[in-house]
Amino acid sequence: MTMLRIVIETDSLRKHSPWFEHPENPGRIKYVIDGIKRNGLTDYTRFVKHSYEEKEVLQVLNRVHCRKYIEYIMKCRNNAPCQIDPDTYFSETSYELALETFDLSYNTGLSIGEQERIFLIMRPPGHHAGKCGKAFNAPTQGFCIFNNAAATVLGFKDRGFKRVAILDIDVHHGNGTQEIFYKNNDVLHIDIHRNPHDFYPFTGFPEDIGMGRGRGYSVNFIVLPHTGDDSYIHIVDYAFKLIQLYGPEALIVSAGFDGYKNDGLADLDLSQYSYYYIGRKLSRIDVPVVIVLEGGYGLGLIKGIPALLNGLLGIEKQYSTTITNNKISLYNLMIARKIFDTITKVWRQSRE
Repeated sequence: MTMLRIVIETDSLRKHSPWFEHPENPGRIKYVIDGIKRNGLTDYTRFVKHSYEEKEVLQVLNRVHCRKYIEYIMKCRNNAPCQIDPDTYFSETSYELALETFDLSYNTGLSIGEQERIFLIMRPPGHHAGKCGKAFNAPTQGFCIFNNAAATVLGFKDRGFKRVAILDIDVHHGNGTQEIFYKNNDVLHIDIHRNPHDFYPFTGFPEDIGMGRGRGYSVNFIVLPHTGDDSYIHIVDYAFKLIQLYGPEALIVSAGFDGYKNDGLADLDLSQYSYYYIGRKLSRIDVPVVIVLEGGYGLGLIKGIPALLNGLLGIEKQYSTTITNNKISLYNLMIARKIFDTITKVWRQSRE
């Protein structure tokens, strides 16, 4: 039986609150709680107020983000409320919550049990936050302050794990996470996201596969608008094949639910089926799994998260599948196959 803990960070329900209309707000966590309650999953849930020592968190932060960026965020704290950029606001309590969330991610990597799965329900998201803020020339930080997935990687590393994988299923490319580990071969970063040619953050192209020792360890699977479940799950299969071939000692999932149809900020047609399918795949992974919440602003949180959890727990559910236009599906699968072949070829060559 899967050992699952759903950890809801209580300060995410009240801190880092916008003073104007903004999709990334404390109400997101209420959507998640509502979905969990409706699906009878409260027995796996606990509410946590994570306490931290600022000096200790800053030591870890300095290993993920550059000093100049951290100092800039400290200036924002003194000037709050303010905006980091047109997408990313900073309230009087944003610094506290960003540190809290980052430290909780790090400590979860340090302490999670060998066969355990922990889903961290917290905010703000983090995967667009690169070493010095905006990553790969993205226009903004996309609601993110500090990179929680990267913090979890360091938690795993500090307990002695040598190989860690990250699977990012947010509809937007996790450009910050990719940038942080772009030259690493001890972190495999796989990202399934909307084609970035005309979609934020306009990064994460299939040819971006890492640099130096990290060549072949950044993987970008892209999908077209109106991709449905039937096409998407084939790309998920490719991602999990790569994870299996890599053989990580731990897995982090940057879990965005904004690919859900009509969630609000994207144009994919995913339903509960895709997230349930991902959950079933995760249930068969025999290493510690930490899931960190990234995007999702409405229906994706209410329906997508319970579907993923049901899959993770092995609860039998019948969800209908959304269908993709044949041209779109052929394109998605052609690109996915090409990426898979390129990455496995690079890995083979590196061993020769």
